[in-house]
Amino acid sequence: MKKNIFTIPIIGILLMIFMSGLTWAGEVDVLINKLVEKGILSGQEATQLLLKTQNEKEREKAVVKEIAKEAAQEETKNSMVEIPKWVEKINLKGDLRFRYQNEDKDDDGAPSRDRWRVRARLGAVVDVTEHWEAGFGLATGGDDPRSTNETLDDTFESPDVRLDYAYLKYSPFKSVALFGGKFKNPLWKTKDLLWDGDIRTDGIAAKLNFKTGPAEIFFTPAYFILDEYKADRDDPYMLAFQGGTKLEFMDNMYFKVAATYYYFGSVRGNDFSEHGSGTNSVDSSGNLTQDYDSIAFDAEYGINLGGPVPCIALFGQYVSSDADEDETGYLAGLKFGHKKVKKFGQWQVKYNYRDIERDAWPDFLPDSDFYGGATDAKGNEIELVFGLAKYVTLGVDYYFNVEPLNDNTDREQDLLQADLVVKW
Repeated sequence: MKKNIFTIPIIGILLMIFMSGLTWAGEVDVLINKLVEKGILSGQEATQLLLKTQNEKEREKAVVKEIAKEAAQEETKNSMVEIPKWVEKINLKGDLRFRYQNEDKDDDGAPSRDRWRVRARLGAVVDVTEHWEAGFGLATGGDDPRSTNETLDDTFESPDVRLDYAYLKYSPFKSVALFGGKFKNPLWKTKDLLWDGDIRTDGIAAKLNFKTGPAEIFFTPAYFILDEYKADRDDPYMLAFQGGTKLEFMDNMYFKVAATYYYFGSVRGNDFSEHGSGTNSVDSSGNLTQDYDSIAFDAEYGINLGGPVPCIALFGQYVSSDADEDETGYLAGLKFGHKKVKKFGQWQVKYNYRDIERDAWPDFLPDSDFYGGATDAKGNEIELVFGLAKYVTLGVDYYFNVEPLNDNTDREQDLLQADLVVKW
């Protein structure tokens, strides 16, 4: 009887311990064993209590896990910021270039020039709907359409940025794209004999691409605005019509060719010296004396080799205008290495020789690094690009033995550029 008197309150105390959720169930096991040794609890009673202890442990663990799970879900829900749908439609892109440039002209009475320059570009492309796209971007540089470079000078001056492009694109079908605004030149080109790579054309254009068997056929009509006057006179403009094809054959070869007709409206009799190079024929008032309606050809033939030299290609450009004389220009080149340099270890070497006569093309459009963007010049260019990391490249661009075609001074130009470029 005495045993039962002690047993009932002890069992009650133990049950209170179990129900309290205390985590020191191991100490309870020791206590029960001591009570059995003292004869206060029987073995059967101890076993029942231990089973209850074990059940309470498991139930306590399950409860703790459920509470922890609910708390984690609530924490995640509270910390998560919902991204607006319009943000998902925006793709940011850009690049930053750090350049060292050395330029020297013989017999010009000036020493060679060393410059450190930077270029920064940032833009966004917005997928408005399945068929509509909008793009806009900013870039360093002044108002020169052929340069986005900013020379490091003027005692830590903070330069301005400018609008680089702003356009709308409508694609009713996969093979058709219509552009309007200020946008990257839509015409296919193998090199920069006629167009500087920094120029963003203004106006409207269309790109039509069709695939038929091994051939890709493309057409690009465009209307480009060259200037706009407040006075009551015709505004200068350019019409371009390009058609071409790309053929792939023998599994590792390709050939791409395009012909482009350019029609210039209201160019003759106007002054384009603000962004020109001063080499076209002009009258006593500084106005152009030629129309510059032209036909141009671009072609590239390449072989995909694989191995240490993945690809090799020959490329060229030719232009002929309706000028009275000095009306032709051409470029011929060779490139080998990787088609594009995007990651570590990839590389490309490119060489070209060009010759462009005085009135073969308007002098406010060609590559500004080749003799200041002038026509009436000839010379060589060699480029080397090496991938330092993904989207990080080191490049060297060297223009050498560049000289005017019809200048008695025979001033030869050498231009060296070393570029470190990061893209995103």
